[in-house]
Amino acid sequence: MLLITTLALMSITCHAQGQLAEQQPGTLFAYPMAPDTCSTLESRCNYIISHFWDNFDISKPISDDVAFETTFRDFVDFFRYGHRNVVLSAARDLVNKAQSNTANLQKLGEVAERALYGTEAEYWSDEVYVAFAKPLAGSKRLPRAVRDHYAEQLTRINSVQVGSVLDFEYVGLDGLKHQLSETEAETYILLFIDDNTDSMIGRLRLSTDVALNALLNAGGTKLLCLCMNKYSADWASTAATYADNWTIGCGSNLMRDLDLRVFPCCYVLDAQRTIVNKSLSVERLLLAVNPN
Repeated sequence: MLLITTLALMSITCHAQGQLAEQQPGTLFAYPMAPDTCSTLESRCNYIISHFWDNFDISKPISDDVAFETTFRDFVDFFRYGHRNVVLSAARDLVNKAQSNTANLQKLGEVAERALYGTEAEYWSDEVYVAFAKPLAGSKRLPRAVRDHYAEQLTRINSVQVGSVLDFEYVGLDGLKHQLSETEAETYILLFIDDNTDSMIGRLRLSTDVALNALLNAGGTKLLCLCMNKYSADWASTAATYADNWTIGCGSNLMRDLDLRVFPCCYVLDAQRTIVNKSLSVERLLLAVNPN
């Protein structure tokens, strides 16, 4: 990745609108630089976001897929400093312009998914990704399977947005079906894990954290650990050893029904099971629990 923040800060030295930074190796074109009338970081980034693709015709074939992805990721890197409305407008404008070239539209969707939604994303934003995924799901230019792929993602995103109430079924250690709503708590921590090494390490870190254990033992907060597998007696025997103050469950359908992109993955819910935060890493959850 380029030093985008540095570029944005340096852009204030440009005295005329429409000037460009020096094109960097591995990118498709030179990026715009904001005029000196843009006096704040947000305003400079807003300008760059709005004019980023001005000198690139996305209706023409993309000759270098790697450079396209690098350029797109640099575009996304400005999003964290720009205004929400500017970012969403630029995203919609880009995907609309790409509609005239089916191959480019499909490439744009794949790159947007990796940069904004998938496990390789450095900037996760459901709202911005939806600005790309929604028109892709509805584009008759794309193959049905591709449209369905984005439609399924939109369904998962919309069903578990921050601010929505969450409930789902899982299988407990007892082999019986349970609903999340059967458990009452002031705060819910949902830990979703699979059988990879990262999940095992994350689970161990949470189970041994002093501050988190004190919070759970106080009674107001409950942690539900959910494994992405079908129930079996062998699994239940192993999972029962995870932590005495956790509720343990499993469900092979959870991956399909919930918006889970990486493992381990944490959700935080309030007493009404409203999603307060989602797709948290173990590190971010522990930072919240151990603020000092």
